[in-house]
Amino acid sequence: MKKLLTLVIAMLAFAASAQKVECHFQQSKFIKASGKTIASEGNLKLYSNDKLEMNYTNPAGDYFIIDGKTIKINVRGKKSVVDTEKNAAMRVQRNTLMNCISGNWKQAATDNDATTSMVEKGGNKVVTITAKKAGTRGYAKIVITYRKSDNLPVEMVMEEFNGTVTTYKMSNIVKK
Repeated sequence: MKKLLTLVIAMLAFAASAQKVECHFQQSKFIKASGKTIASEGNLKLYSNDKLEMNYTNPAGDYFIIDGKTIKINVRGKKSVVDTEKNAAMRVQRNTLMNCISGNWKQAATDNDATTSMVEKGGNKVVTITAKKAGTRGYAKIVITYRKSDNLPVEMVMEEFNGTVTTYKMSNIVKK
């Protein structure tokens, strides 16, 4: 009986981790230094805890892909591949983004040496992650609104220590 229960738990864990989430996103990035806001949008696919694709439709052709420890980026034709094991700033961005989108906000708080609070608002829960102290990289504050029904994000506001604020609004969310 114990072996059967262990097998069922393992299968459920595998099934849960194998779920794919797709959505449309709108991104707004306010750059404090210049006072400019850059708007973009596209489609997001979360395949697992270590694979995420953000393919932009505006500007068309841009992408931000996390594949394991590697990030592939195309920003207006300038392509790069980053090994997050060697680049600490990109590792922080990768881990924070993956944890926040996948609903693992407690790990994002731990990684960013931050405190958390959560309130329920209608059919959503709003999680606020606030850094305990200022830093040179990472996030001063992150506010994530999750659908309470399935713990998927519908909005994320990520404020960097330099004052840059990136807002993601997700719509047409489908869990496969």
